[in-house]
Amino acid sequence: MQGYTEITQSELSRYAPNLLEALEAVCESPAFRTSPKSCEFLRHIVHNTLNGNTDVLKERLIGMTLLGREATYDTGSDAGVRVRANDVRKRLVSYRKEEGRVSSFTFDLPSGSYVPRFYRQTTLSLDTAAIDKVERYETDVPLSLQHLAAPTVIALFLCVICLRWQIAQEHPFTTFWQHVFQGHSVHLYLPPTERSGNDQLVAMQEVRDSAPLLNLAGQFHSQLNLSGDAETKEGDVLISIGTPSEIKAGTEPSQPTADDLSPPDTRRLTIINTTDGRRIFDRAVSKIYPARGNSAALLTISNSPTRSISIDGTDEASISSLVRLLCERDTFPEGLVDSMADGTTSQMVLSMTPGSQPVIFRDSPSEMQANSGKTQ
Repeated sequence: MQGYTEITQSELSRYAPNLLEALEAVCESPAFRTSPKSCEFLRHIVHNTLNGNTDVLKERLIGMTLLGREATYDTGSDAGVRVRANDVRKRLVSYRKEEGRVSSFTFDLPSGSYVPRFYRQTTLSLDTAAIDKVERYETDVPLSLQHLAAPTVIALFLCVICLRWQIAQEHPFTTFWQHVFQGHSVHLYLPPTERSGNDQLVAMQEVRDSAPLLNLAGQFHSQLNLSGDAETKEGDVLISIGTPSEIKAGTEPSQPTADDLSPPDTRRLTIINTTDGRRIFDRAVSKIYPARGNSAALLTISNSPTRSISIDGTDEASISSLVRLLCERDTFPEGLVDSMADGTTSQMVLSMTPGSQPVIFRDSPSEMQANSGKTQ
C-alpha cells in the first residue's frame, strides 16, 4: 500500500535534489505552465526553505522581494502576497488531480503559512487481520450522532477555556510591543556607514538586521518609518540599530577616553572602543562590564525625555541575535515587560556565550539596580 510521509527539517538536505526535481516537474506541468508568477512564487518559497532561510518567508518580506513593495507598505490593505499564495495552493491541487499523476516526492503550502511542507512516497505495511477487525467493528457497532458530536463539543469547550486563560495571562512580548506601537509614530534609524553627497549609505547587514522589526510592525498592524537621523519628537518612539557613524569613526583608543566616560546622557552602560575591540563599559564602577566571552549585545530603553530603543553590541553578530530575541514571542525576556513606563530607563546585557541569561538594569531614584532577566 502506497502513502506519503512528511520529510522532517533535519532530512531536507538529504532529499533536496529530489525535491528540486519535483519542483521543476510541477512548474512544467499544465497547472503551472501558464502562470510564470506562480512558478516564481513557488520556487522562491521552496528554495528558501531548503536552504534554511524560512525567516524571510514572511508576508512583508515576500512582498518586498517578489512584488517590489516598499518596506513600510501596509500588508493589511495590500493582499498581493496572500492572493499569489492562494493561487499557488489552487494550482497545486490541480496538479495533484491530473490523471495518472504519481510522484515520489511532493509538497504543499499550508493555509496561513508561506513555508511549504515536503513529502516522500513510502510503502505502508498493514496487517490484514487488523483491517478486517476494524471493518467488522465499524459495521457491527454503528455510532450515534451523540457519540460523533461529543468529541467536538468537548474540544470547543476546552478551546474556550484556553482562550479565556490566554487573554487573562497576556504575554510580556505582546504587552511590551503594544506599548511601543499603539498610539505612537515609530521611527527606525539605521546609522549610515558613509555619505555620498546628500545621500546616506547604510550597510547591508543593518538592513538585514532590521527585517524582523519590519515584520513585527506588521504583526501589530503598524509600520516603521525609516528615519535619516537619530532625533525624534516628543510622543514618538525611535528604534535604532547599531552605533551612530560619528561614534564608529576614528581610531580605537587604548583606554576609555573622556568622551567615552562622560557622554551627555546618564545611562549606566555604554559601548566604547578599546585596543581589544568594542566592549561594554559600566560607569557605576568605571570598569569594562564583565560579560561572559568577548561578544555581547546592549539594549537601552529610555522613556525620558523622549522614548527610544537602542540596539547595539560589540559586533554585528550580537546585534543581530538581540534583534531576533526581541522579535520572537518564545524568546522575549519577560523582565522587559514594564520597561516602557514613563520616566524610566532600562538596559539589558545579553552575552553570546551559550547558556547565558540576559541581565537587566533598571533605574531608581539613587542608582541603577541589576536584575536577572528571564527568557521563556
